[in-house]
Amino acid sequence: MRGLPKIQQLQVFQAIIQHGSIRAAAKALDQSQPGITRSLQELEQKVGAVLVIRGGGGVILTGAGIMFKTRMELVLNELNRALDEVEHLNNLTSGTVAMGLSSLAILTLLPAALREFKKTNQKSSIFNREGQANELLPALQSGELDFIMVRAIPSEYLSGLVQEPLFKTSFKVYARKGHPLARCTSLAQLQDADWYLPVTAMRQCNPLESLLFNSPDKAVMRGTVNAVLQMVLHADYLTVVPKAMVRAHFLAQNLGIIPVKERLPDVEYCLVYSSERPITQAARSLMDAFHLESQQHAWG
Repeated sequence: MRGLPKIQQLQVFQAIIQHGSIRAAAKALDQSQPGITRSLQELEQKVGAVLVIRGGGGVILTGAGIMFKTRMELVLNELNRALDEVEHLNNLTSGTVAMGLSSLAILTLLPAALREFKKTNQKSSIFNREGQANELLPALQSGELDFIMVRAIPSEYLSGLVQEPLFKTSFKVYARKGHPLARCTSLAQLQDADWYLPVTAMRQCNPLESLLFNSPDKAVMRGTVNAVLQMVLHADYLTVVPKAMVRAHFLAQNLGIIPVKERLPDVEYCLVYSSERPITQAARSLMDAFHLESQQHAWG
C-alpha cells in the first residue's frame, strides 16, 4: 500500500497556502522556518511533485499544488468532523456546524432556527458565512461548510450535491418612500430609472431581468444587499428584492413597493449539502430547525 503523508505535513502545507509564505506559516504555527521547509520538502517527496514555487514575494501553487490542495482540504475538514462526532458521542460537545447563508435566510430564519436548535444542542459551536451560491459552493464542495441555504441552484451545478427545497418567496420592486416613481403601475414606466440589484450567480436573474428591462444592454449596478439598500434609500435607485427581506429589515419603514401590474416570478430557496459525505448529527439538527421555521414563516 502506498505510504500516506503525515497529518502534520498537510497542516504545514495548508498554513503555507493560507499565510502566503514559509516565513508567515512558521510564525503562525510557532515553528522554525527550517522546520517548515523540511516538512514541505518531505511532503513533496511523498507526493512526488513540486507543490509550490518559492520566491521573494512568497509562494505560488504549481498545477500539482492546486490539485493536491483541493483534496487535502477535504481530508482535513472531514477529519475535523470525525473528531467532532466522537466528542459528540462522548457528550463532550454537541458538535460544530459550519453553514453558508444568503442574506434573506439571515434576516428571516436564522434567529428562530438557532433558538430551536439550541434547545437540544446547547454545547454546539456555530460558524456562518454570508454569501451567494457562487461564493459558497466552493467551500461546501471542499468540506469547509456542512450546508448552505441559497436560491435554488441549476441542476448542472449540482454534481455530488443534494438540494432540498425550503420555500418560495415573491419579489417586488422597491424605492424609497416619496420617490418620484413610487406610484408607477407598470415596468414600462420604470425603464429609464437607475437600478441597483443584488449580485446574483449562475444566470439565476436572467428571467427576472428580461421582464424588468426592454433592452438587454440596460446599465445596471450590482452589489451586496446592504449596498443595494443604501443606494435605494440615499441615491434614488430602484431595486428588486424579496418582500420578506425588506419586511424583516429595519429599513422597511423607509422603503415602499412600487405597485407595478406585472407579477414578478417567485424564487425558490433551498438547503444544499454533499451527497458524498455523511452529514453530522448537529448539522442535520440545524437543517431540521431551518425546515421547521421556513414552514411557519410568512413569505408573501
